[in-house]
Amino acid sequence: MDNAERAKLKTQLRQQVEDEFARRTQEHRAKVHTISARRRYRKANKLKAAKQPLDFLAIGDSWFDYPLNDYGIPWPNQDIVAKLQTMGNPRPIALSRAVHGNPMTTTMGLADQTQYVSDIADSSQWINGSPDAILVSGGGDDVVGDQFVIYLDYFGGGLSNRIQGAIDSVEASYQALFDFRNLYAPDTPIFGHCYDYAIPNGIGVFFQGPWLQPPLNFTHYDYPDGLTIVQNAIDRLYAMLNGLASVKKNNYYLVDTRGTLTRDSSQPLGWANEIHPYSAGFLALANKFLPMLRSVFSGRI
Repeated sequence: MDNAERAKLKTQLRQQVEDEFARRTQEHRAKVHTISARRRYRKANKLKAAKQPLDFLAIGDSWFDYPLNDYGIPWPNQDIVAKLQTMGNPRPIALSRAVHGNPMTTTMGLADQTQYVSDIADSSQWINGSPDAILVSGGGDDVVGDQFVIYLDYFGGGLSNRIQGAIDSVEASYQALFDFRNLYAPDTPIFGHCYDYAIPNGIGVFFQGPWLQPPLNFTHYDYPDGLTIVQNAIDRLYAMLNGLASVKKNNYYLVDTRGTLTRDSSQPLGWANEIHPYSAGFLALANKFLPMLRSVFSGRI
């Protein structure tokens, strides 16, 4: 593929993302309009005000944008954000700008930040004029895939200390998110997660992946070794994110999603492929967000 073909493909992919974003915007705006109309009706008729649902801006990767069912067939509403909107009282709504496959360096890149600015600036797009919180799923795609081989030492060395370079890059992206929030959505809390202990079994989905087994095979690790290496990588990511959450000024809440899923591909709470759970697993992961959200937004979910 020459440069012209790559540029054309990049343009096509970006257009697909923009078309999907337009659809999500329309859907979210319709929900906001309905909720606002009901609020005006109750006020006009001197009825007791109803609790208003939380309204989120969601950004990140496939754990917030997974449009496939348990059999790898295109199907809507299978990710954490989709599941979260089915629970709570009242149920929250969300405008999702997540794109499967996005590393944090893309999620916080120029094109995506420009989109978020436009979203936040449009007060008519939010129930209360601005998002109540930002939900973020990021860091996994900065490590997995062909580049995972960079972070492995050959012949038994395990996870290389080079992984710190990737984690530092992810941390820089989160710091950029905090700065962005402080500028464009001051005092808006941010909620994120740390993934779970994926299984390097060589299973991909819908012409994507596998993301873990090929690099592990190349560097001479078997499946049990791979399980340990992946767990160590997730724990390293968690430690960095937990450090960010411990800094009060970051206004960042980390949902510890480790251990939610079983390391098995045959169980409902297991893994549909190397790095994505089944629908039941996404539901279980969404449930992990509820206690944290309720602690911050008492009585609103």
